[in-house]
Amino acid sequence: MARRKKKISKPKNNTFAIIVDGQTEVWYFQMLKRNKPDLQVNIDPQIPQKKELSKQYKKVLEFAEDYVKVFWIIDLDNIVKESKEAKPGNKTKIQELKGYLQELDKKGDKNVVTIFNNPCLEYWFLLHFEHTTKYFSNVQVQKNN
Repeated sequence: MARRKKKISKPKNNTFAIIVDGQTEVWYFQMLKRNKPDLQVNIDPQIPQKKELSKQYKKVLEFAEDYVKVFWIIDLDNIVKESKEAKPGNKTKIQELKGYLQELDKKGDKNVVTIFNNPCLEYWFLLHFEHTTKYFSNVQVQKNN
């Protein structure tokens, strides 16, 4: 018996998609949706853990066809770290990302907005509430027990 693909309903014309690479970012935007129910924002709900750059890019292309605007939020510090750890001769994450950005540019997708976080999304949020020029060289999430 063949499996049937689950039919995905097309989003409304005025909705946005947000592609992120981590569980924490998904949670932030889910809380935004919960606290601002009038916002027409759709978030990729299928991100249980860190997603590979290639899978994020595939999602961006898929969503670009159906949404008014697609926001691809990339943690640049992770890309740089993984690039530094790459073995000599192998394609780095920075090179991979550059290729995806060039492809997007060639396609002329005006509805895709790429946002780079460096060092992290939390710092970006902080800048909306407090002016700071402090350099955060080591960003770690503290868990309260």
